[in-house]
Amino acid sequence: MDKPFGFWTAVGGLGVLALITLVAIFRYPSTADATDVITAAGAVIGTVIGAFFGVQTGAAGRAKAEEGKDQAMAALVRVAALSDSGSPAARAAREAFEETPTSAVGDKAGE
Repeated sequence: MDKPFGFWTAVGGLGVLALITLVAIFRYPSTADATDVITAAGAVIGTVIGAFFGVQTGAAGRAKAEEGKDQAMAALVRVAALSDSGSPAARAAREAFEETPTSAVGDKAGE
């Protein structure tokens, strides 16, 4: 998600809430009725926008975790390739590489 899209999502939500506020003020003569409508609309709009940003933040965190996992796996492969194939470090690196599924981060996220 690019930053302007998130900004415009928040601005749009505030704009809709402002429009609902104006309509409620002129539609309902009682202050209590107008407040009820504005509060209900604000709760729904705030929840939807909050969920939108929560999902976007979670997706960004997952992408960063996947990138870190890929970098760690690449480093492990380089260590295994550069070390003596009979050394204990090379054997441990190969065993760790063979035991680690490539989608370990994704498998944990779905639990």
